[in-house]
Amino acid sequence: MRLRVRLKSLAILSVICCSILLYTFVDLHSGSVQDTNQRAIIARSTGLDLQSLGKRELSESVAENNKELIVVESKSYMEKDVKPELAENGSFHISQISPKITTQKAVIKKPPTPKSITECDHNCQLRKMRDRNRALMKQLMNSTKSRDVAKNVICDQKCRLAKLPKGKLLQRGYAARVQIENITLPGSWTVTQELVDRLYHRNSHLKEVCQKYGLDKESEENKLNAWEFLINKEYGLIWCNVFKAASSTWFYNFNLLSGYSEAQLLSAKETPISMARKKYPRPSAEQLKGALHNETAQPLSFMIVRNPLERFVSAYRDKILSGSQFYASISREIVKRYPDLGVNIMKIGMIEKAWKSIHRSPIPSFSQFTQYVIDDAAKGKKLNEHWTPMTQFCTPCLVNFDVIAKTETMEEDGNYIIFNAGIEHVIIPKRINRSRNGPTDVVAESFLCGLTEAQMSGLMYLFKYDIELFEYDVNKYVNCTRGKQ
Repeated sequence: MRLRVRLKSLAILSVICCSILLYTFVDLHSGSVQDTNQRAIIARSTGLDLQSLGKRELSESVAENNKELIVVESKSYMEKDVKPELAENGSFHISQISPKITTQKAVIKKPPTPKSITECDHNCQLRKMRDRNRALMKQLMNSTKSRDVAKNVICDQKCRLAKLPKGKLLQRGYAARVQIENITLPGSWTVTQELVDRLYHRNSHLKEVCQKYGLDKESEENKLNAWEFLINKEYGLIWCNVFKAASSTWFYNFNLLSGYSEAQLLSAKETPISMARKKYPRPSAEQLKGALHNETAQPLSFMIVRNPLERFVSAYRDKILSGSQFYASISREIVKRYPDLGVNIMKIGMIEKAWKSIHRSPIPSFSQFTQYVIDDAAKGKKLNEHWTPMTQFCTPCLVNFDVIAKTETMEEDGNYIIFNAGIEHVIIPKRINRSRNGPTDVVAESFLCGLTEAQMSGLMYLFKYDIELFEYDVNKYVNCTRGKQ
């Protein structure tokens, strides 16, 4: 029974579809016949109009209509000024106009249809409406374009970025994720003898310690690491980026030197590193050596260093304690591996953060994080770039840097680099800080002094070369953990 009902429904549906197709075909066919008859009527009526006028001098409007009527390769009827002979039915043949004009090369254009001859059906009205809309749109576009050109209002990408509200730049993009402080460069700057002596001492001390430990000789275990170098050939600058050592500030500067605008950098959703690497591809070791020993245009090479223990704390605060989603897997692994070293509430001064109520993933304590890094380093695993020792990162014993700058004296060291390279009129220097809960050098003691003596010894061994090569005093951190279990 159900099958019979379904078959009956299908049969009814098929009949309906066939009826629709047949109706469409008949309608199209009749429309084409009607158009053919309409064109014939128009041609005859135009000839009758010419006969009724009976004048060789035609008015301007009639002349225009007849120019539209006949279009040929050579000359038209209006140009020859010869009146064709009309048949009794009011029609004429184009070949009568001129012997040079053939029927094959002539094209008859359809003039406006008089209402008295042909009535406009539904399809005709739709076509007219469509043509009117297209004409209006074209007219509107042409008028807008001409007005913009007249006013010279052609806004390119640079123009559009300049029109962005500056208030909104600080509410979104990169500017919303960091703290930015404007820096005003002096109008003129003179290098002091004290600065020259300080920079010379840093380089000479570095070479002595490198020779002491044999780090100045390249080997299988001690190879030049060119991965984090940025080479700007236009301004003759070579910089080895050390994460958590003014890296955000100098990525900003190098991006400005590469052609990015300030608005682009502050409103960008991309990280400064990804934007920089589009302009500064990672060099190979051979490319870096060639750039460093360029005799025709000697570049200025530099790296910026920081107290290694304070840099370690800064990496923890920025990447782990902040609950960054990019480090969620590392955080889960740390908590799982060292459950006994964690606590539920982390107290930093007067701020208390309930981990599980704020973050989806558990956040390791600083003690857990420290033990995780020490154990991975002891196993020979590759460490994350934010807490890799600076000596391994930039291999300063294998690169003869012109300037060893320090974050602790960055204002003076930075001015030396900027004015020596001649980029003081190119960049708009800013101090960029990712920490929003106080500077790391102020709160570092509360983190480091909470470690055990064994953990502090592990950090001292990990950052041994950094501490000695760049002459950092870490005794206060060692002393505050002495005797702690």
